[in-house]
Amino acid sequence: ANLAMATGNIGREGVGVNPLRGQNNVQGSCDMGSFPHELPGYRHISDTTVRAQFAAAWGVTLNPEPGLRIPNMLDAAVEERLQRLGTQVRSDKVMVAFVAEFSRGKSELINAVFFAGYGRRIMPASAGRTTMCPTELAHDAELPPCLRLLPIETRLQPQALMEWRLAPEKWTRVDLDVNDPEQLAGAMEKVSEVLHVEQDQARALGFWHDDRPEDNPPVNAQGLVEVPRWRHALINMAHPLLRQGLVVLDTPGLNAIGAEPELTVNLIPQAQAVVFILAADTGVTKSDLGIWREHVATMQDSSSSRFVVLNKIDALWDELSTPAQIEAQIARQCADTARTLALH
Repeated sequence: ANLAMATGNIGREGVGVNPLRGQNNVQGSCDMGSFPHELPGYRHISDTTVRAQFAAAWGVTLNPEPGLRIPNMLDAAVEERLQRLGTQVRSDKVMVAFVAEFSRGKSELINAVFFAGYGRRIMPASAGRTTMCPTELAHDAELPPCLRLLPIETRLQPQALMEWRLAPEKWTRVDLDVNDPEQLAGAMEKVSEVLHVEQDQARALGFWHDDRPEDNPPVNAQGLVEVPRWRHALINMAHPLLRQGLVVLDTPGLNAIGAEPELTVNLIPQAQAVVFILAADTGVTKSDLGIWREHVATMQDSSSSRFVVLNKIDALWDELSTPAQIEAQIARQCADTARTLALH
């Protein structure tokens, strides 16, 4: 830029500054001090004499700390988002929904976060579907530790779930002994319970669709259809995070046969954050992508409330690969996932 001005090659037709850089006008921007750490003329912000000169010329006080480059801005934005979420947790109820297709390790992740101290699985976690109904973990100081279960038959009545919350006598309650891991785990198995009903009953409950036979649950030898026994589950425990106001929603796999997508999808928009869980060994499958596009990516204000977790990375470990190769494989899977979900 200085050379162009000194030789008169500016301000006339056919002349000008055209640096061979990756982006248009990047050189001139740098000349004028758009770097986060340098003032015009490439003079560093940490130089006391330089700051004094510009402070006198501009009539302002300059911060000696360099600004943030684009990668630092992204990291800082994520950190600020998490800090805001932490503040809201301490001051009010915040719902975080864990969303995933089945067999993505969602229940194992919840076990690791909330029940690691018991030395065993508390929430059911095995191959296939284990969470048959939406399950909330929260803390209510007015109730003892307990599991409350709303019968699936309530779907035959017009009341919304919010109205059923105001009718505790309609829920089945199981008290929990938080000092007995075996009793605790045994009680939690109830969220996996199912019923076998006639097709007409399954249709009335919303689990049988004549126009979408590929989505219907299998029929057993007696001609009965498997459906969840419970419409919704509420777990009341005094975990430190739950006592601060965090509410965790554990959803059934939205594309799983026999799931209740209508109810689950109604709950997800109430959540302040959604944690979308994928398995590292499978990446983003067609089913995962369908859930993401239909139920997560469409959320309002989704840019500040969606988190994607690549779970089960231990499935990528093997004795024939070096640690560096494993790390590279995980990095590739992260990059592929971000590209597929259009995350930036």
